Amino acid sequence: MNLAALSLENAPGFWVPLRFFLAVPVFGVIAAVVLFIDGGQLLQSRWQAATLAVTHAFTLGYIAMAMLGALFQMLPVVMGASFPRAERASLLVYLLFTAGTLCLVFAFLMHKAVLFAAAIVILVPVLVLFGLGVLVVIGRTGNVGATARGVQLAAVGLIVTAALGGYLGSGYAFEGLAPGRSATDYHAAWGLVGWIFVLIIAISGQVIPMFLATPPYPRRFNRGMAYLSILFLCIGSLVPSQGVREVCVAAVIVLMTVYAVVTLKLLQKRRRKRFDITNWFWRFGQGCLVAGGAVIAYGYSARTFAGQDGAMLAGLLLLAGFAVSLINGMLYKIVPFLVWLNLRMPVLRGEIEAGTRLYTPNIHEVIDVRPMKLQFVFHVAGLLLLVVTVFQAGSWGYAAAAAMLISNLLLLMNLLHATRLYRKYSSQILEVR
Repeated sequence: MNLAALSLENAPGFWVPLRFFLAVPVFGVIAAVVLFIDGGQLLQSRWQAATLAVTHAFTLGYIAMAMLGALFQMLPVVMGASFPRAERASLLVYLLFTAGTLCLVFAFLMHKAVLFAAAIVILVPVLVLFGLGVLVVIGRTGNVGATARGVQLAAVGLIVTAALGGYLGSGYAFEGLAPGRSATDYHAAWGLVGWIFVLIIAISGQVIPMFLATPPYPRRFNRGMAYLSILFLCIGSLVPSQGVREVCVAAVIVLMTVYAVVTLKLLQKRRRKRFDITNWFWRFGQGCLVAGGAVIAYGYSARTFAGQDGAMLAGLLLLAGFAVSLINGMLYKIVPFLVWLNLRMPVLRGEIEAGTRLYTPNIHEVIDVRPMKLQFVFHVAGLLLLVVTVFQAGSWGYAAAAAMLISNLLLLMNLLHATRLYRKYSSQILEVR
């Protein structure tokens, strides 16, 4: 692991990103419970209230929650940028974002206008201000690297996604307002491509070579991918032509496929050949990215997929298959690294007296490999069962919900184990000092 390019002394406290990461599997559990209660029927239409509740539990409570936590950690360490009073800012963002996401999920389940209004009032300002904050703090550093520029582009995608989400939510919150359904497609496109995909492109340029010991991505590859993704997204959103939109969709699908192929080739060239669960998650996620793009392409040409809404299947592959898989894999790298880093921080900052004995667990000892393997199995099983549920409702939905529930409970247990390890040894350090 090459740490030379990182500003480890600028890293925030352990709990700044950890509180976000621990919330991730909790929202996964919520999504699984909703799916189980619904009886496996919600995947039959993207417009059902329960479907929208599960979708936003994943996109906000799972994916965005992990990404916000990762950015609070990566901005100062990787890009030399940090929010003023980052400790307080992160806690405020975490509390408001959690509350707003819960309001939105339960608003869809309970059909309560007041909950939709609360979600809009909380989520839109938090996400827009966070996105603007990312743009400003990176801009002040003068950092023009591929990662910094990619994160800034993703912040723009987040702002647009939040604004469109607020617009759509107003139709549920206030009588007399009826936003067009076409805005839903733009909201989904900006969220999936402009926010999630572009941010993953930007971050993977750093984390894949560092954590998985692969060669670096080709020069300017990540920067070019991020800029082209946003360019085609803007053209498809602003030009009022169905033909132009279809060309832009095709171009984005090509970009997704190229990114997946290049990433898989890098993973094949890993210098460290021993087993690594993150490698499995990332390989599986790249396969889902290619499959999801293929479904979207087919859906644009045939309008339906085997009698079902193709957007439902594509959404499962791109969100639960691609984004969630990558987040699972990276949590198993980032959290052990944070445990090790924060236990070593007194040494890095020169706060330990010479001759003091200090034990720090090895990164690979923080979470045992066996429960990680088991969680991966249930994660893959859950996704495959969800895909089956799109075509055959009923008992398959219950099985998918059970697999999802077990997967997220295992993830939560693994992360809590790492947290307990940090508590144990951090208290010992204080005693030694």
